[in-house]
Amino acid sequence: MTARKPKTSRKTKPRVGSFRVRRARPEDREPLLEMSKLIWGGNDYMPLVWDRWLADKKGALLTVTVNKRPVGTTKVSVLAPGEVWLEGLRLHPDYHGLGLSKKIHRATFREAASFNPRTVRYSTWIGNEASRRIAEKNNFWQIARTGWMWGKVRRRSQIRSRPATLEDLDAVVQFVHGSSCYEATGGVAGVGWTFPELTRRRIRRLLSRGQVMVLPRNGRPRAVAIYDIGKVDDDVCLGFVDGPDKDVVTLAKDILSIAAGTGRDEASAMLPMGRLVDLAESAGFNEWQAVRAVVYELGPRGFSRSSETFEEVLTRTLQASDTDVLDAVADMLMERAPVPLFRENVRDFVARNLIPDSDRVLIACTQVFFEALRADSLRTILRGVIEHLYQHHGLVGDTMTSTRRVITVRHRGKQLASIKARAASLRLTLGPGFGACFSRGLRVRADEVLFDARTLDRASGRYGSITLVLTEKSHVEGARRAIDIIMKSAGSQVRRG
Repeated sequence: MTARKPKTSRKTKPRVGSFRVRRARPEDREPLLEMSKLIWGGNDYMPLVWDRWLADKKGALLTVTVNKRPVGTTKVSVLAPGEVWLEGLRLHPDYHGLGLSKKIHRATFREAASFNPRTVRYSTWIGNEASRRIAEKNNFWQIARTGWMWGKVRRRSQIRSRPATLEDLDAVVQFVHGSSCYEATGGVAGVGWTFPELTRRRIRRLLSRGQVMVLPRNGRPRAVAIYDIGKVDDDVCLGFVDGPDKDVVTLAKDILSIAAGTGRDEASAMLPMGRLVDLAESAGFNEWQAVRAVVYELGPRGFSRSSETFEEVLTRTLQASDTDVLDAVADMLMERAPVPLFRENVRDFVARNLIPDSDRVLIACTQVFFEALRADSLRTILRGVIEHLYQHHGLVGDTMTSTRRVITVRHRGKQLASIKARAASLRLTLGPGFGACFSRGLRVRADEVLFDARTLDRASGRYGSITLVLTEKSHVEGARRAIDIIMKSAGSQVRRG
C-alpha cells in the first residue's frame, strides 16, 4: 500500500465580483497605503505622494475597487498643457494574475484621453514584463532607455561651471535641442521616474531657478547640465548633460557638489544608456543595482494617420531593404566576433534567425506560376515586375498569392495588382481602389495599355485601373512606372485621409 502524499496548502485567488476604476476619495487612503506595504519590499513611495496626488486638480488619481474594496490605484498627471503622464499603477498582490492590470490600463487610457492630450507617456522598469507587454499591445512605443544612478555628494569641492542666465536662454535651448542626449531620450529628461519634455518653456523655468549649469564660465555654452528636484525622494536629479567628454564629467561632478550645498548626502541621475552613463560613472555616479527605465509614448512619433499600421509600413520598408540590412548586420557581426568568420555563413545565419530572406520568400510564393510559363522572355518580364514590387515597395510574402494562372498582390487589405499569363504575354492589372491616378495620355512601354472604363473619374478624367500587356523585356520599365504611379496614389490617399 503506497503512502499518500500530504496535501499542500495553496493560496486560492480571491473571487473577483464587481470591478471598478473610479476617482479616488479620501477614505481610500488607509487601505491603499496598507496595500503599499506589500509592494517593493515595503519601500513603495506611495505614502510620500498620496495626499499630493489626491489634491491634484490638473490630473486624476484613480482607485481600483473589487467588490467595493480598494485594491489598487493609478495616477494620470498633466505635466504641461497637452502633456499627460501615467504613473503610480498599483494592485494588491492577491489580485495579480487575474487579468485586472489590463482592465486598469484601459480605464487609465480612457481617463487620459479626457484631458485632450497631445502626447501620453509613462515609464517602467526594464524588467517589468507585464507593464511592457501592455505598452506593446496598446500602441505605446519606446522613446528612451535610461540608467538610474546615484552618487555620494562632493563636499568642499569647487564648482567649475556656472548657472546659465536668461541671456544664455537661446544658446542653451539651441544646444539642448541639437544634442545627442536630447535625441537619445526623445526630448524628455528624467526627474526620478518622471520624464517631462525639455521644451523651451521648461528650460526657461529651470534656468530661472539656477538649475541649468554651463561650461565654460564665460562665453557661449559648449556643455550644458540640467537638474531638477524629485517630487518623491526630494533628490537633486541630473536629467540632462551633454558636451565634450571632459566637460560632461566636470558638470556631473558639479551636480554632486551642488547637492552637497543643499545638505543632501546623495544626488541621482537619469541619463540615456551608453556614453553619458559611462561618463557619469567616472564622475562618481553609480548605477543603482543596474536599475534602468524604459520610457513609452502613445503612438509612433511622427507617423501620420494611415490605413497601414506603423508595423506594416516598417515591415514593407524592411522587406524592400532586406539585402542592405542583411549586409550591414553581417558586417557588424564579423567585425565584433572573437574569431574569423566566413561572410556568407554569417549572412546565412542572419537570414535564418533575424531578418527574413525576401528572395527566398519571393521565389517560394511565385514558383508555381513561374514554372508554368513556357517562354523564357515571359519569365524575365515576371522577374522584373515582381522584384520591383518587393525591392522598391516591400510587397512580398503574405501580400502575394500565386496559382499556376495568376499572381495576386494585395496592399492595405485590397487587391493592388494581378498578373495573368497568356500564351505569348503577361497581363498586369493595377487597381482599382487606390484612387484615379492613370491619365488617358499615359505613355508607358507595353504592347497595349487598356483603361478600365468602369473606373473613370469624370471630374479628373483619370482612371483607377489599367491593364498592361507585356510581351518583351523592355516592357518591364513600363510596368515599373505604372506600379510607381499607383503606389504614389495610394500614399496620397493616406495623407489626405
